[in-house]
Amino acid sequence: MKTTMKNALLGMALFIGAFGVANAQQAAAQQGNPMTEWNWGDNKPKAQEKNALYNDSYKMGQHREAANALHWLLVNTPNLNPAIYINGVEIYDELANSAQDKAKKVVYQDSVLTLFDLRQKHFGGEADIAERKAYYAYKYYINDKTRLPMVYESLKRTADLNKENMSYANAVAFMVAMQRYKTANPKALTDDQALDYYDMIVQSLDKAQEQYPDQAENITKYKASVDDLLVKTVNVDCKFVEQNFGPRMKQNPNDVDAAKKVFKLLRAGNCSDSPLYMASLKTIYNNEKTFEMARYLYERSAKEGNSADANRYMADAISMAKTPADKGKLILEQAVSAANRGAKSEARSLAYKAIESDPSSASRAYSLIGNLYFSSNECYQQQDIVQDRAIFLAAYDMYQKAGDSNGMAKAKAQFPSKAELFDQNKQAGEPIRVGCWIGESTTLRTRD
Repeated sequence: MKTTMKNALLGMALFIGAFGVANAQQAAAQQGNPMTEWNWGDNKPKAQEKNALYNDSYKMGQHREAANALHWLLVNTPNLNPAIYINGVEIYDELANSAQDKAKKVVYQDSVLTLFDLRQKHFGGEADIAERKAYYAYKYYINDKTRLPMVYESLKRTADLNKENMSYANAVAFMVAMQRYKTANPKALTDDQALDYYDMIVQSLDKAQEQYPDQAENITKYKASVDDLLVKTVNVDCKFVEQNFGPRMKQNPNDVDAAKKVFKLLRAGNCSDSPLYMASLKTIYNNEKTFEMARYLYERSAKEGNSADANRYMADAISMAKTPADKGKLILEQAVSAANRGAKSEARSLAYKAIESDPSSASRAYSLIGNLYFSSNECYQQQDIVQDRAIFLAAYDMYQKAGDSNGMAKAKAQFPSKAELFDQNKQAGEPIRVGCWIGESTTLRTRD
């Protein structure tokens, strides 16, 4: 629970940080030039006096005094100039930030939002103003469940007005608000509607990544967060992913970002059997190879009987192994796979290679070789019973090196008897050559 809360707070900090950067970068375009025209109203001297008073107080950081003078202007000269609303937002935001009383803080925060409505009423420019209002609505009330509908509607409004041109900060915020709002009100919007807005959000982030290259790394993180939120927003199942994202993958099979998205959604929907699952994973792997992915792709390819791909991914995984233990384990897996195919000589060579790469794998490797020898019925010539049973002597040697007492016991049970050695005019302790594919020498012993 603590970890979940910590991650949630960290994510919120990232989003708020994005707001600051995005709004700073887009301020000039949204704010325009408020000094082009002044409508002083019927009492110009009084209006000029109040304007000077609030500006002086504002510049000196006396926000309460500034607000008092500004209030007169807002009531008596509401169309004086956009500057009274632009500066008013900053004044009331500072009052909200410094307010100790919770009720007063809310009043100041609501005043900020009202100033945006009034500015739009008197001066227009709804698209730009909606952007700014949405930012403050999210900043103030995203964690207030009673105000969540208002936050969602504010962000939805800027999305509807600005579409992919909305700021990337608001794009991320909209995804957060939409996920929370839909969770609280499942019938408020359909999965299709949520997906349409998700597409718009992603387009906004893509556009911002081109426009602000210095923020590209951060925006990539926000994209990942948005994808995570989609899984929590809509009902993700295999059919949903295949219908909505499959065509995109087919059109751009080398698009690693799209592949990551598809893979994440398929994994969330437990769709590992979908052809898209492996297709997306391979695209990711071809662009960003990792040891873990290579190993997984090896296992899947081997399971599906695709030996060519399995061998390629295994070779990649071995080359990327971070420790001798990882490398030895992989080579030993190759040895087991070869043994299962009946390629005993290859399996033995790989087992020895595993020991060389990772001495700690010796016990498992020698046991594997012992099993290979023990199961080599094809080496029976059925002419000399002692010679035929030599495979078990060789198997015993390997089990002994492995410290495998069970293997040693089962191998010893198949040793020739004293009578069989006597019949062949042989004695315990004599050397014997194990032929066939094994090609090793050992010592004669009996089971009794």
